[in-house]
Amino acid sequence: MTKLTFQEAVKLELETIKTVQGRVNQNTVEATMARFVLKEDLCELKNEWPTTYDLDEDTRDRLIAHARQDAALAYYSSNNTKKEVRRLRFLVWALGVTNLGFLIFLSMR
Repeated sequence: MTKLTFQEAVKLELETIKTVQGRVNQNTVEATMARFVLKEDLCELKNEWPTTYDLDEDTRDRLIAHARQDAALAYYSSNNTKKEVRRLRFLVWALGVTNLGFLIFLSMR
């Protein structure tokens, strides 16, 4: 069996989750991507570049790999936060315009 690439593995995992649960939320996407970053670093996935740490102790290898997984999770979480801020900013503007329109409507009566 050939190894999957990072993109193929993430896509397959998310499709499987969607099939089982009916939908995929952002937290699931972030956790899945972080988990597959770790798998890519541990050479469980096919990649174009060699991922070797050449460290003496297995514990160091595991710590570095998990640190990379944590960094990937932080990256995807911060992107999700930016999207939420944009959505909330739009919502605040929309509610402000609605309130202004309502006040103008009331003042004309």
